[in-house]
Amino acid sequence: MITHALKINGSTQTVVKENTTIHIEKRKCSRVSIRVPISCASLDSKGRLLDHNKGIVNNVSQAGIRIEAENNAHSDRLKLTFVDLNKIRVEIAGKVVSSQKTAAGTYKIGVQLQGNKPDIVRFVSKLVKFFHYTKK
Repeated sequence: MITHALKINGSTQTVVKENTTIHIEKRKCSRVSIRVPISCASLDSKGRLLDHNKGIVNNVSQAGIRIEAENNAHSDRLKLTFVDLNKIRVEIAGKVVSSQKTAAGTYKIGVQLQGNKPDIVRFVSKLVKFFHYTKK
């Protein structure tokens, strides 16, 4: 697999060439591969709990995360929660931007993180730190 980064219209896009097929990634930010357990609560328009789901964060960027979950999200609004290294619960709101069922029967859910920039950066940095300090 060959990967190249291109600058198109002011945003960086990654081109991945597999065999002879070229796939263009249209993401705003580059992704970091991690594996961190996370809780996902689907919320209605008034912020009430619809359903609870759990999954693994597969990758993260400055704008969003990709979760592999047992069940599909029942709403486009999520409350994401995990416990950091200091045993403190870390939460952030998210919006489902994509969802697809895998061959294994799980769901890959793309989530755009919601909130102000410092909160998003704090959440992402705690996810990455948790992964790096617990992998072995």
